[in-house]
Amino acid sequence: MKIKTENIFQVVELDAPAEKIYQAYIDSDKHTKFTGLKAFIEPVEGGRFVACNGRNMGINLFLKENERIVQAWRHKEYPEGHYSIVDILFERTEDGKTRLQFNQIGVPINHDGWLTEGWNKVYWEPLRAFLAKQSKKNGKAKA
Repeated sequence: MKIKTENIFQVVELDAPAEKIYQAYIDSDKHTKFTGLKAFIEPVEGGRFVACNGRNMGINLFLKENERIVQAWRHKEYPEGHYSIVDILFERTEDGKTRLQFNQIGVPINHDGWLTEGWNKVYWEPLRAFLAKQSKKNGKAKA
């Protein structure tokens, strides 16, 4: 059966070093904390992950620490057996922030709209708040 697909491309700038963002995404406890939803992640190539209280799952295909994450990724609402590819590239900006180039390839048509919003609402906005809170906490520890 052929499935019509779309791609989601987003550029997100976060006020934190790539190391903190990478760890928040790939570490089970940190991922759970920033999304507020249960996650289990095996942070190695070939490792499995289940996130967002079991709604998202897949396999880490390629991990280059603090630089790139590539995953075979699926949502429980996808057609059975279908995976999209999530590719997140980390880039340091001139002002010390991190720019994420996020590309999700092969999203089943009719899923791309709510998934685009979902990445913003469930991932990027909470991650931004989590990183700000961590930065504030670390700033107080130094004072």
